[in-house]
This record gives sequence, structure tokens and C-alpha cells, in this order.
Amino acid sequence: MKILIAYYSRTGGTEKLAEALKKELGVRGHTVDIEKVKPIKEHGFLGWWHIRMVKGDCEIYPPRIWDVSKYDAICIGSPNWTRLSLPMTKYLQKTEGLKYKNVGLFSTTAAPPAFEWYILSAYLLDLTFSRIMDVKGGRIVDSILLSSIFKNWNFESEYGKKAIKSFCDKVTAPIPSYKDYILKQKEIGSIRFFVVSFSALLVLSLILYIVLDVLNKGFLSWREYSYFAAIFLLTFLFLTVIRERKVGISFGKYIGSFSVVLLWTLTMFYAELALGLGRVMLWGYILIFIIIGFFRDQKAVIFSGLLAFLGYGILFYIHPAKEVFKPSLDLALIGVGYGVVALITNSLQKYYYSLLEARDEIEIARAVLEIKVEARTKELRELAESLDVKVKERTKELQEKINELERFSRLAVGRELKMITLKEEIKKLTEELEKHKKI
Repeated sequence: MKILIAYYSRTGGTEKLAEALKKELGVRGHTVDIEKVKPIKEHGFLGWWHIRMVKGDCEIYPPRIWDVSKYDAICIGSPNWTRLSLPMTKYLQKTEGLKYKNVGLFSTTAAPPAFEWYILSAYLLDLTFSRIMDVKGGRIVDSILLSSIFKNWNFESEYGKKAIKSFCDKVTAPIPSYKDYILKQKEIGSIRFFVVSFSALLVLSLILYIVLDVLNKGFLSWREYSYFAAIFLLTFLFLTVIRERKVGISFGKYIGSFSVVLLWTLTMFYAELALGLGRVMLWGYILIFIIIGFFRDQKAVIFSGLLAFLGYGILFYIHPAKEVFKPSLDLALIGVGYGVVALITNSLQKYYYSLLEARDEIEIARAVLEIKVEARTKELRELAESLDVKVKERTKELQEKINELERFSRLAVGRELKMITLKEEIKKLTEELEKHKKI
């Protein structure tokens, strides 16, 4: 395979990782080209932070390679700026030929990689890179994040070597079908959504709790709030581990659904339902169904529906305000809302899958056409080469005949000249003979 490694490195950490990737890919027999992206003006940490916040753009020196269509895979490298670095963003915005290509992201950070995932920095990097690839049509097959400072997580560590090998395996693997690729990206996107949501809710809820406590308007004790915080934190950590280890990704939305329903049930348990929040409880469950439905997965909606029935049942038996519960009506409303969302999700899921299958057929047809065009091009090239050989052979034959004709012409001309000379000599001798006879 022919692979391009394009990267920007401010302090040299990403450059070392790029060289390690080049070495690994070279050992495997792949042809690797390197493109180092350079900004017109380099800045320090604070300088780049200011430009990112104010301008959000930078100028770079014209790179050698703008069109990457001749490469089978592309590796993009950037330091982690809680987003893709501005020089690499500029490079990718102008790059052509990324469509349908295997693309991998490698990055370096000052902190341990796991810590970057926990504080969402790596998720924001992944998100900004994904958005650019969505526009360019590249297929993200893997991402790797290593530390440029801590030896236990740098490119020379056992952790780093294992990550590099796994990254190279995925980058050089055959391009998956469009349907499989999109479904995998959708699963990763659902995990990203839940991780960011639970992290944000954890921070916001803590701030809100402190503010309400200071104002003496809080309705939860510290012990009660700790239950919510524990759910936020455990869900966040669990999904982060799944995302980092890339194991059980398809279960991410089920874990998120379980936590959302649990949080809402816990909220209703501590809320003053007697103050008219009984119906709010029902609409909260229905809203959860709708949110889960956006993932276009009927099984996840069914799962959240069963959890909602279970949560309502628990509330009915343990909540002191029994008068606000109307099981026959409430369960009917939850069932209707759940059923409607499930049916709509099922229809959307089928339609979505049909679109993916149609796109798959187009992709297969495109691949077959490319193979046919390549084969025909090769055939025409071979024919042109054979014609060129024949023309050269024919030209050589004609040149040999011309040379023979030239030799014959020289011989013939020489013979004629010799005859003329002989005739002149005969004439002279004849004249001399006539003179002698007269004497």
C-alpha cells in the first residue's frame, strides 16, 4: 500500500510518533510518504490559544502534497489542543482526494492518554476531526493518543508500541462497507454523546447544588445528591473505558439509557410529586423515549421502555405520595408514548438501513467500475506499449532497408562514374590509335 503521513508538530512529540508510525509501516512493506505541515508563523502555547479563540484560523506554507487521491490510506497527526490543531485543520480544509480513503488520527498530549479521555479533551479532538472527515468523505478507521512527556505512555513504551501496531493494523486493513462503517461511527457517536452529556451534567449539577445550598433553597441533602453524582460519574467513567478500549461499543447507548431512566426515577422519588409533578414524571419518561429514538435503534427504545415501566413500578411502591399515582392511566400513557416512539424509530431505522444498503450498492458498483477502468487502462497501456515496440521494430526494418538502398545507390553511382571514366579513356586511346595509323 501507498500511505501518506501528514502531521504538524510544535514541540516535536507528534513528529516522533509520526516517525515511529513510518518505521512500523515500512517494516510491513508499505510505501510511506511524509508531509510536515508548517505554519507561516509559529507561536507558543498562549499565542496559539489566543489565535484559536479569536481568529480560529492560520496560514501555512504550501505543502508538497495537496491531492492525496493516489494514496491508499492517510494518517493525520496533530498535537491535542482539545481540538485539531489550526495548521492541520487548514491543511485538511484544502486537501483533495480524501473521499472513500482509510484515514487514521494520531495525536500526542502532555498528560496520560486516559486522563485526556476523562476530562473530555480527547473527545473534543475526536469530534472536530470527525466533522472535517464528514465533509471530506474520509473514513476514520482508528485514532491513537499517546503522551509526549510520560514514559509509560509514550511511543517507546509497551503501551505505545501496542497502540501503534493496532493503529497500523486498522489503517492498512481493507476498507469496510459503507454500511458497516456508518453503523460503527454511529455507535461511537452515541457513546460520545452520552459521555459529554453526563460529564456536563455532573459539573452543572454540582454547581447548581452548591448555589442552591448557599441560598438555602436546596431540596436535596448532600447524601441524596451524592447518589446523582455517583450515577453521573460511574456512567461517564464506564463509557470512557469502553470508548478508549473499543470493547463493547454497541452497548454504550444501553448503558446511557439505563442511567438516564435511573436518574429520572431518582429525581421523581425526591421531588415533591404532591405539588403537581405527577404528570411531569410521565412526560419525562416519554421524553427519554424520544431522545433514545434519535439513535435510530428500536432495541434501545424498547430497553428504555421496559426500564420506564420498572421505574414507575418502583416509584409507585416506595413513594410516600400515593395519591398522585394513577397506575391504569399512567401506565397506559407511558405505553402509548413508548409504542409510538418505538414504531417511528422502527420505520426510521428501516429507512436508514435501506439508504445505507443503497449506498453500499453504489459503493460496490463504483469499486467494480474502478477495477474495470483500471483493467482497461492497463490493457490500453500494454497495447500502446506493444504498438510502440512494433513501431520501433518497423522503423528499424525500414531504416535497414534505407541503409541497403543507400549502399546500393552508392554502388550504382560508383559503377556509372567508373563507366564514364572508362569510356573517356577508351575514346582517348581510340584517338591516339588513329593518329598512329596516319603516321
